[in-house]
Amino acid sequence: MRGLIQKDMCLMLQRSRIMLVMIGVGVLMVFSTDGTFVIGYITMLCAILTVSTISYDEYDNGYPFLLTLPITKRTYVAGKYLFCLAGGLIGWAIAVAIYLCCSLIKGNVLLISDLLETLAFIPVFGLITVIMIPLQLKYGAEKSRIAIAVVGGGAWALGYLFMRYLPDIGEIPAFLSGLSDVTMMVFLLVLFLAVLAISYRISLRIMEKKEY
Repeated sequence: MRGLIQKDMCLMLQRSRIMLVMIGVGVLMVFSTDGTFVIGYITMLCAILTVSTISYDEYDNGYPFLLTLPITKRTYVAGKYLFCLAGGLIGWAIAVAIYLCCSLIKGNVLLISDLLETLAFIPVFGLITVIMIPLQLKYGAEKSRIAIAVVGGGAWALGYLFMRYLPDIGEIPAFLSGLSDVTMMVFLLVLFLAVLAISYRISLRIMEKKEY
């Protein structure tokens, strides 16, 4: 697994210019827009870049070569989840550091609620990441974009239909808004862990069915 992570790190270093531009744009966003927006922006871009390393493994019969090494499909899947989640977490840490530094430069007063709000991005980006990984493994680089768009659009349409035709569902946002920040964080964390377990099993099954 260590070798797989090193391979993915080398792929990310080849895209260091994109990451530097991304950080520069993030700094400008802090001064021109809501500061917390940059946290979600950089975190999600880092998550997308890490997940895109799966497409590099597919090029030029990469999977058959990787599987000739002393690794198994289970090790590959576990390493990919570890790398993608760690990459997104590093992106989140960089974004929070930029946000805090720029806020101090602007003279803004940071509250505890602001810091808790930054923590809320972690389970959210984690959920999106663990949804993207099996789609990327199943459909590849090109088709996975369509699949992600379909899943996202379907989730939005389902939410709209619930709010439109089931008035009682409107009580749910009011209930959630009454929860404390810590309770909401725990709820998101539990949801993330549940989706992570399901996503990992799906990804493992996808890899086991592939033949090279």
